[in-house]
Amino acid sequence: MASTIHWIATTSDDASHLAPIAVVGGEEIYCNNKQALWVIRAKYECDLIPGELNSQCHTAYVPSDGVAHAVKDIEVCCAPRDKIQWITAGNGEVPPLAVPGGKTASGETLYIGRAKEKNFLIPGKIQPSLGHLYVTFKGKEIAKKYYEVLCTVN
Repeated sequence: MASTIHWIATTSDDASHLAPIAVVGGEEIYCNNKQALWVIRAKYECDLIPGELNSQCHTAYVPSDGVAHAVKDIEVCCAPRDKIQWITAGNGEVPPLAVPGGKTASGETLYIGRAKEKNFLIPGKIQPSLGHLYVTFKGKEIAKKYYEVLCTVN
């Protein structure tokens, strides 16, 4: 079911028109308002890394090397809501229908996951070889042993 997921190239400033089809991976509170975090991916150095976009604030970040890296040129993950689901996993494991979200320079597939950090649900990258999901929070890359994985519905 590879056609279920579509990646649409845009920028963090121009992505808001994708709201009806963007995959919402989490939420955060900003200025006392709950705001959706969309699943995105972006090139950073030689990697294509899953991350997050707050379309209301026009800010996008990907986790890498212990840091939350701001990115402008992004791809937004889009899919019909009834064709995706989040499945609980941990320790770098991903279910059979996990959605690939990127690749490292060495060719390792990165998957899309999400986890809570300080009561915020944040999407990020699962790097199976390192056994964790990595999300961005307050400028840092945070490792999570347990998480949910974005999967297609069979």
